[in-house]
Amino acid sequence: MIHIHGGNVYQYEHTADFSANINFRGMPQQVRDAALSAVDRSVHYPEPGCQSLKKTLAVREGVPEEMILCGNGAAEVMFSLAFAFRPRRALLAQPCFFEYEQALSAVGCEINHWMLEAKEEFRVGSELAGQITEDTDLVILGNPNNPTGQLIETSVLEAIAEKCAKTGCMLVLDESFLDFLSDADAARTSSGVALMKRNLPLCLFVIKSFTKMYAMPGLRFGYGICGDRDLLLRMQGLMQPWNVSLPAQMAAEAAAQEITYAKETARQTARNREWMREQMQALGYTVFPSCTNYLLFIGAADLKEYCVQRGYLIRDCSNFRGLAREAGHEGAGYYRICVRSQEENEALLAVLAERASRRLP
Repeated sequence: MIHIHGGNVYQYEHTADFSANINFRGMPQQVRDAALSAVDRSVHYPEPGCQSLKKTLAVREGVPEEMILCGNGAAEVMFSLAFAFRPRRALLAQPCFFEYEQALSAVGCEINHWMLEAKEEFRVGSELAGQITEDTDLVILGNPNNPTGQLIETSVLEAIAEKCAKTGCMLVLDESFLDFLSDADAARTSSGVALMKRNLPLCLFVIKSFTKMYAMPGLRFGYGICGDRDLLLRMQGLMQPWNVSLPAQMAAEAAAQEITYAKETARQTARNREWMREQMQALGYTVFPSCTNYLLFIGAADLKEYCVQRGYLIRDCSNFRGLAREAGHEGAGYYRICVRSQEENEALLAVLAERASRRLP
């Protein structure tokens, strides 16, 4: 199955893109400058193994640099993990990022799909731990999850981690949107690195991405953190040489130091998100709670086309497993929008209000 992502501005020209979850503030100036300066240096190959970048990331994460593996986006890290680890059976909480299933299917892994429920706002609960058995080799969870925007509460995450440790199952945490959490939301969950430092007998792999927070999807950069050195070496052996371009390496090294930028973005995003959610609910849309820079909601069956015709691209989520089935009533479907600036959000809201005022065909 071919999965269609958001962000295809090449097909939908002259539209404001709300379909991809990219920081509305754009690329930080220091990151942009680093990428541009790398172009002139690109007559040379990138640094092998991203060694300088790993040193910077190690300081940022508070882990030894030997625990870090760099990739051409988080997706490459996920695929190389699947091919190096080769799980026989895995557990996914659906709906979730499609590349998890795609990577596991590529290595012939049998997947158990644990369906999250709309009536529970798609929250991951501790009952998921009961689905992890001695036969489960791998569990992948997004924290926060894409496309639902929900984080995993600390108590739930600890229960899942402890069950994984007990059964010898690897736990993979995709934290690509973790930097968007407000301080209040961050206090409700736990990072994968924090779990690692608790010294649980747990095989844990954390996936990070700079694509979203630092607005560099065209450059591509993601990385993994794991204490299993042999696994990281196998993964590295499956990646092509110079898998991270020099502009991506230098941009990522600058981005790793933009801590203040990330915190300011998280605060602004939280304000804009809650305003947008309240306004959409007032128009009659069913909008699910989120703690990151996007909102999942239910709208009319033609809503994507309606918005595109008026210059706004939103994400039709009908190809996420579980969302087409769970729409709840005839003539409606699930959509996801990125939370952008107040001015941009108001412009999209006017289109959503216009469609909400019309009867369904």
